[in-house]
Amino acid sequence: MKTNENGITLLSLVITVIVLAFLASVLINFSLRGNDTIDVMQDAQDSYYDQKEYTQNRIEDMANGWEDILD
Repeated sequence: MKTNENGITLLSLVITVIVLAFLASVLINFSLRGNDTIDVMQDAQDSYYDQKEYTQNRIEDMANGWEDILD
């Protein structure tokens, strides 16, 4: 019995198409959902810098307070 071993089988072609369709749907869903992840990261960065500035101001106030006491 002669078998043809050249090329891909129909089953592997169907599996490949299904996997590509799944990946495309994930990508489309992620892109249409918006940039929520980027917005959350931006908010966290803004909060970090606000807290850093607040802490730095408190440290300077405390340092100035000690200078007033020691003078």
